[in-house]
Amino acid sequence: MVIDQSNKLRSHKAVAVVLESHEPVWSVLPAFGKGVTEFSGIVEDINTQAQIQLESEQASEEKLSILRALGVAAYEVSGAVQAYAVEVNDLALEARVDFSRSAITLGKEDQVLSRCWAIHALAAEQLANLADNGITATKLNALKKKIEAFETVQPKPRNRVNKGRAATQTLEILFRDAGTVLSKRLDKLVTQFAESSPEFVKEYESARVVVDVRGPAKAKKATPAPTPQPA
Repeated sequence: MVIDQSNKLRSHKAVAVVLESHEPVWSVLPAFGKGVTEFSGIVEDINTQAQIQLESEQASEEKLSILRALGVAAYEVSGAVQAYAVEVNDLALEARVDFSRSAITLGKEDQVLSRCWAIHALAAEQLANLADNGITATKLNALKKKIEAFETVQPKPRNRVNKGRAATQTLEILFRDAGTVLSKRLDKLVTQFAESSPEFVKEYESARVVVDVRGPAKAKKATPAPTPQPA
């Protein structure tokens, strides 16, 4: 959910609270009551779609975190194998593990997995020669688990991303509909209560103000590991 939508939702929820607390006042006006019912339903739908959108974002973040961890582990192992290959002048082996840190996780997901499995296999073949370079069976097994973890999360974000995109499109419609109910119906009718319940009108109008709440400026982030393209 973008910041503008978050600000609107915060205002909508404030309006909903005011409406609920003053139900005895506006319930005498049927048209206003219909508007309240419709508005409340839209706010519930917005909350539902926002949750779907959030789950999609969290799935993508989880996948990226696992990818980063895999990249670190695979680069450590490939670097150790390469150092050994250079030491014993094995040019063929050196060429097979000659990766930069960023190249490990570059490309489509299937390519990343194939690359990491190949690194794991080469290290396993040379395991007896890699102790001095810091590679043990435990470290190799840790790499294996990270590869398997990335294999496990591969399809999840893709499915959730599709749902998240649909939720984003739905949210745009819902916010537009909520705005229409408020500005063209409830805002027009709330003046009916100006004399009988001025406090309600005051609270309603105050809640209708959308406050632009922006988070604190974020520090510049380091460039993340490249995200692999779907296979």
